[in-house]
Amino acid sequence: MRAEAEDREALALVLEALATDAGPADLAGALRTGRARIWMGEGAVLATELADEPEGPCLHVWLAAGRLEAVLALRPGLEAWARGAGCTRITLDGRKGWARVLAPFGYRRAGNEIERRL
Repeated sequence: MRAEAEDREALALVLEALATDAGPADLAGALRTGRARIWMGEGAVLATELADEPEGPCLHVWLAAGRLEAVLALRPGLEAWARGAGCTRITLDGRKGWARVLAPFGYRRAGNEIERRL
């Protein structure tokens, strides 16, 4: 029951972010074409968008919500999917604490973003 409540709370955060234009402008279209994805785990949710950048395709995490352990548990699948999609890196915006938490997994601060080269 607790996990279901956490899932509902995490999904509510995604919906709230969408209502404030925090994600892709046309999320429904981006989801239909596969350019955007919602990743759900037990007690966590991530929202990502494929971005074409001069350095090559990139997977950008624009929202992470839920318990830290549950968010981190989604990381291996997200990274494998990004590699399979031809991405050269994963990026996210976030507080300095995210850089510290993700450093053991190969992420580093790059300007205003946190990134991992794949």
